[in-house]
Amino acid sequence: MGFVDRALPGELVETNVYQVKRRFWRGSLGAVLEASPDRVETAHAGCAGCDWAHFDPAAARRAKQELFAETLERIGHLDPRESGEHPVEPSPGGYRLRLRLHAKGRGDSAEIGYFAPRTHRVEPASQCEALAPATRGLLPRLRDEIARSGAAVSELALLEDSSAERRLLRVTIDGDRRAAEGLAFRLAPHVTGIRVESARGEARFSSGERVLDIPVRGRRFAVSLNSFFQINRHLVAALAEEVEFEARRTPPGEALDAFGGAGLFAGSLLSADHRVTTVESDPGAVADARRTRRRWQDRDRWTIVCSDVQGFVSRDDRRFGCVVVDPPRAGLGRDLARGIARRVGGVLIYVSCDPATLARDLSTLREERLHLTRVRLFDLFAFTHRLEAIATLERAA
Repeated sequence: MGFVDRALPGELVETNVYQVKRRFWRGSLGAVLEASPDRVETAHAGCAGCDWAHFDPAAARRAKQELFAETLERIGHLDPRESGEHPVEPSPGGYRLRLRLHAKGRGDSAEIGYFAPRTHRVEPASQCEALAPATRGLLPRLRDEIARSGAAVSELALLEDSSAERRLLRVTIDGDRRAAEGLAFRLAPHVTGIRVESARGEARFSSGERVLDIPVRGRRFAVSLNSFFQINRHLVAALAEEVEFEARRTPPGEALDAFGGAGLFAGSLLSADHRVTTVESDPGAVADARRTRRRWQDRDRWTIVCSDVQGFVSRDDRRFGCVVVDPPRAGLGRDLARGIARRVGGVLIYVSCDPATLARDLSTLREERLHLTRVRLFDLFAFTHRLEAIATLERAA
């Protein structure tokens, strides 16, 4: 079996094989000899940051739906029909709230953008339709300011508000404080807040705001650049709404918000009338959640714990009527999945950005007498192969 990067199903292509495994091989696309009708040709189609930019969006969503069902069956040994239909909620373009770019070169040779696949060659992101139009227009100006400064920049990270009008910028630089101040002076007029730091994360210079205000379904969240927050400005409200809907399957009571980040799903659980304990290991995200909590009238029902989830589950033996988990791409793993399952009294809501690790964990959770009842899919990462899922499991009688 072979996989060719950026080729579409049914196409006849030339390929250069770059990896051979026991059960499959991978190749890069050389030329398309017979194109699929689902192939699109736009300026964005070759974007280094969007591996499915050449795939018609509707056809891509159908492919994601099929791949998700196949993954549930192959890895999780689950019949995908048990959880109903799995339509993919679409996303408009210009969706990214968060963005990380690489930088290379100094002076006139400076470039900022995405790494080309399997290389450290930087390709411009100014045609990337995952970015808001205002952000695409800003990138050449940032590149010009970096070029004029002469500074050696390796990375830029951006966080925007929902309107793409306010931005926080973090720049990683190889240079002393004087170089950092000179670069920040040039970049500061283009953003709401800026931080320049070394490759080790040491602060070289900062000015302006450090936190953005992001509204979601009537709640306002304080989010700093280093904190995790859902990436899609168009679908973040739909995710929060789905979690609230599923959380209402159980009567108001104690709820656990594991891997809680800046508190997005804590808001959903509070809106479902639960008392919420958020567990998050990143101190910056915990600080953001605590800033957010001070703004909310129902803050007395929200407890925030700075801890890794495994440690919390090991120490706290409570059973929760509702549990929400939103782990990183690696998922829960067998031990943590079993530990969390044993804390679920009613409903477990699993938010996942990786179908493979979700399918693996669902298999473990079912062993703990949790029954998969519903799955919803979201095209949170449009123009890429990635997919967001929310799976609901209920305690078997």
